[in-house]
Amino acid sequence: MIPTNAKSLPQAAKKVWAVQAILVMGIVVVADICINSLFQSHWSHAVMTAINVIFCAILALAIGRLLCIPYYYRYHKYLLTPDAVTIYRGFFLRKTETMPVNRIQNVDTEQGPILQYFHLQNIVIVTAAHNFKIETISEDVAQTLRDQLIAAARQAREVDTDD
Repeated sequence: MIPTNAKSLPQAAKKVWAVQAILVMGIVVVADICINSLFQSHWSHAVMTAINVIFCAILALAIGRLLCIPYYYRYHKYLLTPDAVTIYRGFFLRKTETMPVNRIQNVDTEQGPILQYFHLQNIVIVTAAHNFKIETISEDVAQTLRDQLIAAARQAREVDTDD
């Protein structure tokens, strides 16, 4: 169960995910057209049918992801407490990732061209065992959250070494 005080992603996250799904669909369609036009006379009918089925399956997955964006958005949240960062995601298969702040080694921000256009960033929280990602949050919130995580990790380490 996701706590009521968990923070939601900005509405622009839906647009980013839609653009990404549409780009995947465009690439799949262009690749399928190119392969069909270049190799249709060279490859057997069975091979071309198999290739088209694979491209259709990838296209169907991209369309399914596009249609599921509102549900994905609803269940994608994060929560920062003094002791830990928790990331909630998924609507069919729910996943909760929690990392104690005293285990945080590094906090990075990522921003590709689509995220730059929508003024969003990803935050990558690095521990010794794993990388955790909070996706598509606004730039100002990302910087504030990054600073809070770094300060909390420093404070947690200072408290751990005071004993």
